[in-house]
Amino acid sequence: MITNNLKWEENACDWCGSTDTKIIFEGPDRLEKLPGYFTMVQCSNCGLFRQNPRLAWTSLKDYYPEDYSSYPRLVRDIPKFWRRWDRRYGPWKRLRAIERFQKGGRLLEVGCGTGHFLEEALRSQYWNVSGIEPTTRAAQYAQENLSANIYIGRFSEISLPSASFDVIAMWNVLEHLDHPIADLRYAYQLLKHKGWLVMAIPNFESLEAKVFGKFWVGWDLPRHLYIFPRELLDNILASIGFEVVSRRCLSTSYSVLGHSLDFWSQSWGSNHPKIRKTVLRVYNSFIGRIAMILPLWLLDRFNASTIITVFARKHDTIE
Repeated sequence: MITNNLKWEENACDWCGSTDTKIIFEGPDRLEKLPGYFTMVQCSNCGLFRQNPRLAWTSLKDYYPEDYSSYPRLVRDIPKFWRRWDRRYGPWKRLRAIERFQKGGRLLEVGCGTGHFLEEALRSQYWNVSGIEPTTRAAQYAQENLSANIYIGRFSEISLPSASFDVIAMWNVLEHLDHPIADLRYAYQLLKHKGWLVMAIPNFESLEAKVFGKFWVGWDLPRHLYIFPRELLDNILASIGFEVVSRRCLSTSYSVLGHSLDFWSQSWGSNHPKIRKTVLRVYNSFIGRIAMILPLWLLDRFNASTIITVFARKHDTIE
């Protein structure tokens, strides 16, 4: 339960350590509509975006409710077969993308939620999987329903053997970490020689970020603590010992774009409720979905969608 006694913390830039910033915008929790007003700043030295001040984890964890979008039921628990196939598509496509570079082995998912992606990896029978999840209910659900090692806690809190994984996957996780640079270094330590780090992150260079501005879903205050411009992330990964091999927008972002449209329409206030309702109804209609197929495909094709996946390999010469 969220109270008025929120705990806040000031933080320097996690990459360069600078405290000099410029305010980008301030805003509420537009996704879950929970209490609070939050500030996104940009480091004046290196350009990394971050929340400052931000909620301490003891308060922030309450902004991940039980019905949070990253905590769906496993496919096998969905009664209707056509919904099971629909729910499998995203994890299946992610796994196929990984298997272009690594056909199997030991896989660790950081921020595994209820185990939706791990379920698909287990189904392929090519992977020995483990997961880490800080939200207790989601992690316990995965523990009870998957034949996998599921650790409850934040990534930095879980002690694992060095050089023990072929792949570490972070699906929409890096932006949630309070010390992402240290966590990237830890991921490097856990990967085997020539292992793969695969991360889906908000695409700051996306067309949607440019069009919607502060209403872009990629900001997702207060849960997204950091947003990484592309060039800066490449430099960070290279300094740690990773080589970025590929980046792809893996799937059309119909629902993600819908969130940005919803957030933008919220700014219209109470003066245009009928217009807002009509716009959202048209977008979410069958005709709206059909009409958006080609534009969204083009956004993916040119890596201009809101979510982009980075495939980085542990460099040969830095150990």
